[in-house]
Amino acid sequence: MNALIKPSLAALAALLVTFNSEARAQMDVLSATGPCQLELSGDGSIEWRGLYGRGYEVTGYESDFETISVTIRHEGEGCDFMLVATPNSGGENVLIGAGDRLYWDILSQPSGPSIVSSDFFGNQDRQLIGRFGPGGGAQPITLFFTIPPGQFVRGGQYSGQALLRLFRVVDGAPELVSELPFALIAPVPSILQVRSDDFPGGVHEARIDLGDLSRPSRCSVNFDLISNATIGVSFVSKNNGVLKHQFDAPGVPYDLRFNGSDLSLVGTARQRLDMAAPDGSRAAQIEISVPPQRYALAAGRYTDSLTITFTADP
Repeated sequence: MNALIKPSLAALAALLVTFNSEARAQMDVLSATGPCQLELSGDGSIEWRGLYGRGYEVTGYESDFETISVTIRHEGEGCDFMLVATPNSGGENVLIGAGDRLYWDILSQPSGPSIVSSDFFGNQDRQLIGRFGPGGGAQPITLFFTIPPGQFVRGGQYSGQALLRLFRVVDGAPELVSELPFALIAPVPSILQVRSDDFPGGVHEARIDLGDLSRPSRCSVNFDLISNATIGVSFVSKNNGVLKHQFDAPGVPYDLRFNGSDLSLVGTARQRLDMAAPDGSRAAQIEISVPPQRYALAAGRYTDSLTITFTADP
């Protein structure tokens, strides 16, 4: 009984193998002879990390890019395809954030050319063109999202959207077959640069000589600031705005002005500067003055320690 069943099972298995092989061959023929079918897939969002992983550096001047990985899948007859990019809103290729606009581009190679166009079909010199032969297959494509250097914008989070369009080209006529929207994100870190001739070589402390305090005295310290954020400035006097005598004789009060505004040094004084210049540059001046004295001063040395702190507030 068993000897009769085994050959039957073997024969059935052979028939199944033969049938499957023939079916697969027929499917290959149908895949190669059916109409051309194209499909586009890929990343849903791209975040700009930059050279240092912080985002877009407003003071950087080196070109950089983030890669966009997409795949075009094909079935059927051979056909040509065309890939173009456009801002999803139909407007300019800009990222919006913090009240500023950051221009971007998508390139077919790290050095170009661009494939971004406001035209639905793309300009002739901004089309990525390729071809599939008959049969099924997939073609990975790497594109390059870039934000050109030299754009000075405020710190913050910037975002926008782009759209990739895939066209099947038949007899020279493009036909839209697939679209892929994706988000573009670029954090912009806040930066602050402070320079003063009174603090050469990057030193953080300086000694200011007010001269003979028995007569009115005045001096100023100038700063050159560069920032893409609102700058907070704080002033802390060790003696609350008084020059203290070395042997505890009565001290000498002094006045402080910052960019023309009088400040009280009892406690912590604070000011804010809005960096409205296109390149983020601004001058700041601190004026220290000793008014005329009503009484004779004790001989000796009078000192105070004034700490000025600049911070970039997003």
